[in-house]
Amino acid sequence: MEHFENHDPEHQRVTFPDARYYTKDNENWYPGVTTILNVVDKGEQYKKWLQANGFNADILARDAMNQGSNVHQGIQDFLNGYELRWATDEGKKLYSKKEWQLISKFVDFYTGFKPHTIAVEKILVSEKLGLGSQMDYVFDLSGEVWLIDHKTGALYDSAKMQLAALRELWNEFNPKRKIDKCGVMHLESTHRGRDKAGKSIQGRGWKLVEVEDVDKHYEDFVHVFAIWKRKNPNFKPFNLVYPDRYSIDSTTEIKFPDE
Repeated sequence: MEHFENHDPEHQRVTFPDARYYTKDNENWYPGVTTILNVVDKGEQYKKWLQANGFNADILARDAMNQGSNVHQGIQDFLNGYELRWATDEGKKLYSKKEWQLISKFVDFYTGFKPHTIAVEKILVSEKLGLGSQMDYVFDLSGEVWLIDHKTGALYDSAKMQLAALRELWNEFNPKRKIDKCGVMHLESTHRGRDKAGKSIQGRGWKLVEVEDVDKHYEDFVHVFAIWKRKNPNFKPFNLVYPDRYSIDSTTEIKFPDE
């Protein structure tokens, strides 16, 4: 179900739907939470960053996105019980120095606070809410169910609305195990170590930042979603359809999506 690839061996084709949309049946599609929140301005700090970096901004943004994806995948593999290694036996690097540092911070949280895992990268799609999403991590800590999102860069206000929407989505499908707390696992914080008072969940270079007043942030998300739907009245995924096999003697004509 992940990524929703649809393989049709009978007609020898494979369909790769746009990752921004989610479905249960490959017929009815719903936007993802992060796609909806793209209509929200990231703020003055982000604008200044764009101005300061000029033509390099796109390259830096793409590099940051790739870094975030690699870190997310590493954490997912770790939580699913796989051994993470910085390099292969042959010495081939699997992660950059920065990626390994960020993953190590999450491992510090996991080994230090020992959360009980409930779900990892769980995909849910709601006809009722009209959206879908993939959740980073749901766990039980000291009898409270947490929903968190891993962040490897700057924290934007949209992250609060994102988690509020994800909480609503999770609670619809898990009424007997609802979310008690939402938080952002900020893996690039300035904290130097554990909170000696024991009030904050943090370590060297990371902190679990709890989102307060989640109901209010969900109200904001509903308003943003209304704006998104007004701007995208006839939304549909941009599906990529290809043959599922090739050979030197293949006679199948490839029709690319923009044709």
